Amino acid sequence: MSILIKNIILDGEKKDILIEGNKIKKIGKNLDSKAKEKIDGKGENAVLPGLINCHTHAAMTLFRGYGDDLLLKEWLEKKIWPLEAKLTEDDIYWGTKLACLEMIKTGTTFFNDMYWHPKAAIEAVKEIGLRAMIGLVLIDFDSKGSKENVEKLYKRLDAKNLEPISLSIAPHSIYAVSRKNLIWAKNFARKYNLPLHIHISETKKEVKDCLKKYDLRPVEYLEKISFLGEDCILAHSVWLNDKEIKILAKRKCSVVYNPTSNLKLAVGNIFPYKKFKENKVNVCLGTDGPASNNSLDMFLEMKIASLLQKHKEKNPTILPAKEVIKIATKNGAKALKVNIGEIKEGKLADLILIDLNQICFKPGHNFISDIVYSTTGNCVSDVICNGKILMRERKVKGEREIIKKATQRAKELVKRY
Repeated sequence: MSILIKNIILDGEKKDILIEGNKIKKIGKNLDSKAKEKIDGKGENAVLPGLINCHTHAAMTLFRGYGDDLLLKEWLEKKIWPLEAKLTEDDIYWGTKLACLEMIKTGTTFFNDMYWHPKAAIEAVKEIGLRAMIGLVLIDFDSKGSKENVEKLYKRLDAKNLEPISLSIAPHSIYAVSRKNLIWAKNFARKYNLPLHIHISETKKEVKDCLKKYDLRPVEYLEKISFLGEDCILAHSVWLNDKEIKILAKRKCSVVYNPTSNLKLAVGNIFPYKKFKENKVNVCLGTDGPASNNSLDMFLEMKIASLLQKHKEKNPTILPAKEVIKIATKNGAKALKVNIGEIKEGKLADLILIDLNQICFKPGHNFISDIVYSTTGNCVSDVICNGKILMRERKVKGEREIIKKATQRAKELVKRY
């Protein structure tokens, strides 16, 4: 399939973009092509790389708004875990589809997920056409998350034929996975060249418990068991000290900043972005799950990410708009090792069109500032992922059925509890 996008604003200039297959073939002016699909931006639309959400639990869309404003322990034990125990593959399928719809509508083209029933999630993602990395969850206290089940799932899923979906090994955390199983996960992931996706240092209690049990902080513990490497994606990472940050820099790990979720769950500390940057650690952006955010809108996440750092450092120049767009695009692509995150010839064609006629872009002094500080994902008019049009003029195929079926599944799930 070929797509020619005419008269689109790219880096402040009107350009044409030719997509052939799943790649950006040519960028220039007055391009001519017999492309099957043509989109005319009329100089009223801008283009950005598709946004990359580096930490999600997508199917938790089914829990959005369920049990808010509770203490974390009460929220987990009385609301989330009892419902999760009742989840079926059909629930995950429709919950993931709803999440994919929301991400398309708000300009995300790639997400890094960690949740139950990965086969159902993969089916949903493939049907809707997004790019995703689906984590095979490893956890000690549920048979679905046993190493035997993870190994069986991986071999059954046939990772080589899932494109544009890929797989990761996703041990939940150092407190939910034993030392023995963390070492198994590390060895299995490296044997099959898979990324490792894990929660780390999200709460002060996690650090305190790790010190008590191992006389080491969480990152020091992972370093001791040779878990850390360039293949590691560490979600949250808010309770790290300077030594731990230097270890992550040395091992070339990526960390995921989840500002909204951290604020809502009151984790008690603010992500140390400045120190990560000073140590050249690759920082990505994520929303976390829709139960603890409650949105998958990466435009909102970019704004909160920037403002929170300005507040923390008492410095309005920290994490400026251009930089926060980079952590939501290019840095995510680096962590997930996919040739996306920029609008350049030869890159995979994951891109989004922005409607500049919306009032949030007026009077239009600075497009980059407006993207981060003024707008939401509703500014996205069109979405192309892997060279395929997923949304045209804010319409997504089958969206009414997805909303209806996912809502029905969520209500039935609550009745089961």
